[in-house]
Amino acid sequence: MAQVVTLSSAGTATIILNSLMRATSVIVTFPSSGTVSVEASLDDPTIFGGPATTWALLSSAAQIISSNTTIGLAYTVSSPLGGVRLNCSSNSGGGTFTLKALQAITA
Repeated sequence: MAQVVTLSSAGTATIILNSLMRATSVIVTFPSSGTVSVEASLDDPTIFGGPATTWALLSSAAQIISSNTTIGLAYTVSSPLGGVRLNCSSNSGGGTFTLKALQAITA
């Protein structure tokens, strides 16, 4: 079953993943005007005393600027990830951004 987080204002929403899984599919939908980026981490944030989590852009663009309604993007990463997050710098349309992640044992 996919994990889901939503974000209705500027900020971040994070999904902690199982870093033992081999592949992760991510879908982001943004039904309003706003600026958002999808970020991923290779670090396992569940390890107490481990290194600080480093985030990098999953999308090829620094920011995704949406002025359309109900659009979405899908990404598949065929290597282990520790987490994915939605980073919203503006939400001028007032809608809710949604980030879903589904992991698989095989790539």
